[in-house]
Amino acid sequence: MYRVMATGLVTVSLCGSGVIQAEEFVLSKQTKPVSQAVSLALDPSKENFSGSTDIKIQVLEKTRVIQLNGVDYTATNIQLTGQQACEMTAKMLDTGIVNLVCKQEIKPGSYNLHLDFTAPFNRQSVGLYKTVDAGVPYLFTQFEMSDARRSFPVFDEPGYKIPFQITITAPSTEKVYANTPVVSTKVEGDKTTHVFAQTKPLPSYLVAYTVGQFEEVAIEGMKIPGRVITTKGKIELAQYAVKEMPAILGALETYFGVDYPYQKLDSVAVPDFPFGAMENAGLVTYREDILLLDANSANQNTKQSSVSVVAHELAHQWYGNLVTMEWWNDLWLNEAFASWMAAKVTHQLHPEFESDLSLSKNRVMSLDARLSTKPIRKPIRNEADIMDGLGLAYSKGSAVLSMVENWIGEESFKQGIRQYIKDNAFKNTQADDLWNALSKASGKDVGKVLSTFIEQSSYPLITVDVKGKSLTLSQQRFAFEGSKAPAQTWVVPVSIKYGKGDKVISTSILLDSDTKTLELEFTPDWIYPDADAMGYYRWLLDDKQLANLLANAKTKLTARERKALISSADALLDGGFISAGDLLAILAEFIDDAHPQIVSSALNYLKIQKMTFIDASNEAQWAKFISAKARVAIDKYGLVAAPGESIEISKLRPSLIAILAFEGKDKAVISEAKSASLAYLAGDKSIDAYLIGTQLKIAVYFGDNSLIQKLKKEFEVTKNPQKRTNLMYALGYAADPKQQKAMLDYSLTDKLNSPDLKYIMSGQTYTHARKSIFRDWVYSNYEAVKAKLPPFAVAMLPNYTGTGCDLKALDRTNIFFESKLESSPEFTRTLAKLNEKVNICVKLKTREQASVNTYLQKL
Repeated sequence: MYRVMATGLVTVSLCGSGVIQAEEFVLSKQTKPVSQAVSLALDPSKENFSGSTDIKIQVLEKTRVIQLNGVDYTATNIQLTGQQACEMTAKMLDTGIVNLVCKQEIKPGSYNLHLDFTAPFNRQSVGLYKTVDAGVPYLFTQFEMSDARRSFPVFDEPGYKIPFQITITAPSTEKVYANTPVVSTKVEGDKTTHVFAQTKPLPSYLVAYTVGQFEEVAIEGMKIPGRVITTKGKIELAQYAVKEMPAILGALETYFGVDYPYQKLDSVAVPDFPFGAMENAGLVTYREDILLLDANSANQNTKQSSVSVVAHELAHQWYGNLVTMEWWNDLWLNEAFASWMAAKVTHQLHPEFESDLSLSKNRVMSLDARLSTKPIRKPIRNEADIMDGLGLAYSKGSAVLSMVENWIGEESFKQGIRQYIKDNAFKNTQADDLWNALSKASGKDVGKVLSTFIEQSSYPLITVDVKGKSLTLSQQRFAFEGSKAPAQTWVVPVSIKYGKGDKVISTSILLDSDTKTLELEFTPDWIYPDADAMGYYRWLLDDKQLANLLANAKTKLTARERKALISSADALLDGGFISAGDLLAILAEFIDDAHPQIVSSALNYLKIQKMTFIDASNEAQWAKFISAKARVAIDKYGLVAAPGESIEISKLRPSLIAILAFEGKDKAVISEAKSASLAYLAGDKSIDAYLIGTQLKIAVYFGDNSLIQKLKKEFEVTKNPQKRTNLMYALGYAADPKQQKAMLDYSLTDKLNSPDLKYIMSGQTYTHARKSIFRDWVYSNYEAVKAKLPPFAVAMLPNYTGTGCDLKALDRTNIFFESKLESSPEFTRTLAKLNEKVNICVKLKTREQASVNTYLQKL
């Protein structure tokens, strides 16, 4: 229930009143904030908090209404002082806007707006929220996108970038942190008041504070002070972050040509966090299993994830914090740039991670091609609009930025970014401001390219026609076979690699029309239309050219290019250009690739095809086929790590043993997984860190209730975030129906935090029977699941019950969630996307099932 009231005053409802001049979810521009002071009384042992705020504002035109944002709090003593005084009444709208009303007209000028307020601590990991870790309560904040308004009255839009001053009174037993250093403390009885320095101009979503019985360790080697902060008993796991943070920050300062812009850099490991991390200026928060790890036992995947996420959040300190979007329609660029920058820094500092093989475009191009997908730069009204396609924004945006950097050159791109940061420090900008800076630095029309990729969905299909030395490119929108997509064109930098014998050449062309022709240096034996895998497009060769490319791929293409080639082959099936049997044959050829990551990619795409085409008639053939392919790699690399083997082999092996266990029902692999899991629970640190996550899932799936109870017991007491996450994922694989239901019920207890539910749910889709049980459970426990999930995650629930190629499951999903639309309209767009996705899958299965069966029968 959302409410705001003024004590001793009549609450005025303004719904439908002519004095409301703002858009439904956007604040009126009659008033703007100049600075804000917030005082809070916070005690983690309580369920509620209180506070007061003073906001310096400017009234820009005559009005009786001042609008700000609010959710969940109750306000009293609302006073406007300055050129005139007014006791104000208030009405909170269901849009998150609060109308503060003065009986007389307020003249333009400078004023102070004061409010006292009380509110409950949130328990769904948004706003100012409470969580309990090992029996100890803590308070954290998560304000992006629009949840600062849950903690205090505020102009909660990114365009209002102002200084904030935070004061927090808490029990003296608690430590308190905020964006800036403490300037003074005062002890009164058993409470201490902490006064923090005023921030530099920030949007409200970057304000942060935390209260609890924390531990901390200083970070040395940075130009500003910094700490890693953890809940009790975990500080020894902070050393990897302490070591890596200075190098990451230094690399970013060098790239931007500007020092880190804030007074300190604290990093908080949060046990209950709905996202991976949050870039709050000076007080960055991370899900603890990302920031905390045992460097001696953690595998390289874990270390790479930690470095990459830290680099992402620290890149935001310049792009997003120092320079901030004017409105949420450019959030895509905030996240895309940080993802792009993180990939660059991670590869620079740790080339051994081979993070350049993590192609973000491969993860999202199928989604982007659907008709229901919106552009990543689109009109934004509310948080539901922001969350719609946010994952696409990260991956597509960073891939497009990589393509543009490749086109204009690394140095020009860097110089454009540096000038953009210097020109707009502590200001708000729009995407065009960056395009203009990059265009000026490079002498190329960057906006002309980017607008076609950012302001429309999907991407081009580049058809390549080679006649002698003449190469003709033509473009059209990529679409799934049978989809009636609108005609679209792009301005697209196309990079081409071609060869003859030992000679290999790369060239590029800007395709800014429907068709374009260029002359090659020689008549090629083969051609690859995505040199360095930098293009955000798909390509189409004729049958002969495709065969020639595949024949030369393993010797002439880089590992990055081969990985992109596998993804492109999968897209050719989606577009109806090759058969499913053809795709299976292509994927099978890469199982013995020299690079383990390419083997892993080929196996993953085989498993995707299996999910689409498996049925009762071919289930045994699929298991035999995929197990045989995994066995090829196992015979080459072995079931256990060999001394001195490549880490890339260690990264591949979990995929192989998962196939042998789940598909091949290999008794030896299953037995070893159970033994390793028991040793892991007992604290054996010699366990293979790459295998144990998969072995735990195998052990739970093929194990008995006794083993599951042992995992649950360890899950509830471990202080190692990596171990806790491994155990959560595994517990979602309980196979016995009674055990599966018991685990799902367990996920709704207070043993799991709000964001943890997704880990248990992620394992429920393995096997048709388990999917069915899971769907029934979601429907039966809908209200409890909805109450447990973070609010923004509720909209995704239909994806758990209706995905795949199952029209009956989709129909039931539609019936169930359509009945909820009046109270939960966020399901509307989820259902539209889900229906398109499932129907695409059904059409593909209908079209290609015979081709798959023919291929499998030939084996």
